[in-house]
Amino acid sequence: MDLLQPFAPWISIAVASVAAFLVWGQWRERQLRKDDVLRWSNDVIRALQSLYLYTSMHSLVFDADSVRPAIMQLAVDTSVLVEQGRLFFRNAQDPEHGKQKMPAYRGHRPELLDPIVVAHQVACRWDKADAATRQRMAVVVGECVQRFVSLAQMEVGRSRTATWQTAKGGRGDTLEELVARVDPERLR
Repeated sequence: MDLLQPFAPWISIAVASVAAFLVWGQWRERQLRKDDVLRWSNDVIRALQSLYLYTSMHSLVFDADSVRPAIMQLAVDTSVLVEQGRLFFRNAQDPEHGKQKMPAYRGHRPELLDPIVVAHQVACRWDKADAATRQRMAVVVGECVQRFVSLAQMEVGRSRTATWQTAKGGRGDTLEELVARVDPERLR
């Protein structure tokens, strides 16, 4: 035992180093997954919000020739985003539901993917829908955006802000209020 005594501090340092490396590796793996999910979530938000704008404001803001191809592209994008989401979020297991399917598709789809699936269905059916159905679809897509952002925020969002200034509630100014407050002197 006396032979190891001079090496004891070095052995302790080596053990601590290995433990620190293992902890760092686990932290890094968790952080990478969170970063990947955040990146994916941003892509989903872009697709859902784009679909919402195209469907709710199609005739007011966009020309008809650009809306159809954009919505068709969003049908493809949302389909891909659902499949990518399956990499991060597994189906809830149910031995009976979908037992004939491939493993990634067995059970019940995670709630986080539902708004993307619905948006995909809207994009695929938009062309053939009548005006009244399109109005309803636009409302549904708006709800999909809000639902997805709320769920994704729980997954990757921060629970608090870095400074007290950004934690304060906003005033909820509207464009009309801000335009009305513009000093006429500033317009000269």
